[in-house]
Amino acid sequence: MIFVTPKLLSAGNFGSSVFARLLLIGALLIGLFGLSGCESDGGSSSKSSPATFIGPSPNILRVGVSADMPPFVYKQNGQLTGLEIDLARMMARDMNKEVRFIELDWEDLMPALQNNKIDILMAGMNYTPQRNAIIAMTTPYMNSGQMALVMRKNTQKYGLPGLIGNMKGKVGAEAGTTGEFLVQSSFPNATLITYDSAEEGAQAVADGEIEVLIHDAPTIYWLAGTYQNRGVTPARPVLSVDQMVWGVNRDNPELLQEVNNLVATWASNGELNRVVSRWVGM
Repeated sequence: MIFVTPKLLSAGNFGSSVFARLLLIGALLIGLFGLSGCESDGGSSSKSSPATFIGPSPNILRVGVSADMPPFVYKQNGQLTGLEIDLARMMARDMNKEVRFIELDWEDLMPALQNNKIDILMAGMNYTPQRNAIIAMTTPYMNSGQMALVMRKNTQKYGLPGLIGNMKGKVGAEAGTTGEFLVQSSFPNATLITYDSAEEGAQAVADGEIEVLIHDAPTIYWLAGTYQNRGVTPARPVLSVDQMVWGVNRDNPELLQEVNNLVATWASNGELNRVVSRWVGM
């Protein structure tokens, strides 16, 4: 498996099959979320309540999550839901374990993993060399890419990756995410504004505080559907090719191998595609 360090893609170096696949994700997500007309009340905090940690147990899978990464992990009616919540439950089932979700802020997840307070990190995480240097990464379970959320009236300004990468306005990203890395490395003329959650960034676009928000393609389409009444929409270009992975403590190679074996099994028997398709239309 070849991993791509996040960088801005041009039309010439972006594979047509990947491009078509991500556009298909977008089209189907617009169908899933764009017709609902729902809109967040903006009242929920992105910060988690103090987590209750439990010690390691052979009968429990402790899954660290950050509930501000829709459609991967988020809350609906106060309950955790999303693609990775479903996959975590399936993982625990196949390991004959009980799943326990440990909700943390994004920046606290990797320290919790390193300190053995959680067994696995499942929170809409992309592979990056920086993360791979400190925690073990599982086999990727799906491809994604970074996209921009913009106001509908401005879509013509951002029809190509280069037009987005060369912009001089304010660009938002969720702190600590691949989107932030991409803006830092590939948006030389922009002013980076970071947010605690993707939803805060989407609201900033709608309020005119920033011109664009950069985030994972599935999250951008989810936000576009959620905030469609505020006039936001995805810009067409996919800006990078990313791999969605989970994190495991480097001192736990047995769990890493067990998870990788499960991903391979799910991929071969169709279970992985079934669950992913339910959430992102792949």
